[in-house]
Parts: sequence; structure tokens; C-alpha cells
Amino acid sequence: MSTSQKTSGLWTMTKGEFEESVSALEKAVVKQGGNPRDLFDLFRTDGEYACRIAQAMMRKGLVGSIESRLARLVPGRNIFDDADWMSYYDAKFTKKQFREAGKFPWGEDILNSSCPFNSDKLVKDTHFAFLGLTAINGSPLTVAKWLELHPATGQPKFYFNNDPWHVGQPHTDVATMQLRWYLMLKDIIPDSTSKTPEEQVAMLPPEYEVPSTIAEVTKDILVFRKTDVRPNPSHWAACTERTVKTDKVSAGRVSCVGGFDGDGLYVDVWCGDRVGSVGLGASRKF
Repeated sequence: MSTSQKTSGLWTMTKGEFEESVSALEKAVVKQGGNPRDLFDLFRTDGEYACRIAQAMMRKGLVGSIESRLARLVPGRNIFDDADWMSYYDAKFTKKQFREAGKFPWGEDILNSSCPFNSDKLVKDTHFAFLGLTAINGSPLTVAKWLELHPATGQPKFYFNNDPWHVGQPHTDVATMQLRWYLMLKDIIPDSTSKTPEEQVAMLPPEYEVPSTIAEVTKDILVFRKTDVRPNPSHWAACTERTVKTDKVSAGRVSCVGGFDGDGLYVDVWCGDRVGSVGLGASRKF
């Protein structure tokens, strides 16, 4: 341990300074509706949580969304928030962007409810929540940008990283997400394969919608980064966009994302016939 670490520890504070600091933090937690004892217990029992709080303290005023911090206690590792973006991708946020991210829109009643697609499981176990970004450090966060962030030399990677067929497609080169929260089914809807696109969409409850390609790609990458599990390793999730004609693909093909194995994540197309490999993704409406 260095001399600076020895002389800057909490034990160098006076008893009064220490008690006042802890009391101020306790009051702030109570004001936000939290239980100070539960959160303080996490400092000892959850190293990742302690690291996140340390990162927030080091950023001083830029502490992110309190709601996302509290929400993390429900879904556990199935969440990717502003702190994760900063930790994994060195993303930068302004105070205005933190405010625009808004409150985490789904309460414990939803996260702890029965999954509408897997009745024997809870939403918090079958879904993944993440803060969507329109841009990352000034660059639009498109599928094409993801290919830059994860080249074929590492993991995770994309199967079509080199000379991708989808160059020139608006849904991969232009489309971005909104700066808001997304709550998406990690894998395809059960029993949604061997159906037409119309039959698949009819399976969605009113509070769900078909995800965009960029949202489905982002969810898959972030799930892998956070949990080391690849969603849909042998299936593809149909998305909302249709292709435009280029020299590599016909117009009107359904965009789909999946086949996420060690060879990489596939951003592919489907002609809409009944096949056993393509199901439907699901994103809860915001």
C-alpha cells in the first residue's frame, strides 16, 4: 500500500467528520425512499455494487439515475445502466443526458410479475433492461458502429464483421436507438418459429412490440458483456425492418438477429417463410 493510500483513508477523519458524512448519506438514501441498512449491507456483500458507488462518487455530480441504481437490486445482472456504459465502453454523459434518461419506467410489480412468454418464470429473469444510447461519445450508435466497437479479432464479435452484406441498409448504417430505457426478452418468444411474420406479431401482448434491429443487436451484445451468456445461440429474432435492394440483397426481406455462437452474432435476413430457426423478439413498450 502506498503512503498516499495510508494517509487518505477514512480512519484519518475525526469521529465527528465520519459520523456527519455517514449521517448525510443515510438521510439522502431515506429521502429517496431507500433503506440505508440494506444498501450499506451491499457494500460488504456485493463487490460490483461497491465498485459502482465508488465510480459514481469519483464522478462527483454525475451520479446517473437513482432509479436505475435502485432498479438494479431487482433484476440483478440483467441490467445495463449508465455506470455500465462508462465502465465497459468509456461512454461520456452530460448532466442533461442523465436527466433526459429519466426514471426507470418499470417498477418491481412488473419486474417481479410472471413473464407473459414463460409463465413459470419472472420478467426479471427472462428480460434484460438497458439504457439505450443514440450516440456513443459523439458517434451515432448504429449496427455499423457496433462492428467497429467489436472487431473480428475479439469476443464478442459479428459473423459478418468483414465485408458485411448489410452495407447500405438504413437499419444497420443509419438507425439508432433513443436515449431511454429498453426492456427486452433475452431470447425469442417460445413457439414463435415456423410461423409467418404476421402470425408472429399476433403473439405479442398489447404492452409489447417488435424490436428494431439496432435494439436487438445492442441487447445481445450487452447481455453477453454483462452475463457472459449469448442469447439465441441457435435461433434468430425477427425485427421490425425490411431490407432495401442493394447488389447484395433483395428488397423486402425481414431483418433478423441471432445465431449468436462463438463464430459471432449474425445480422441476417429472412424471406418470411415458415422455418424452424427464426422466431420473434419482443420489446416492452416504453
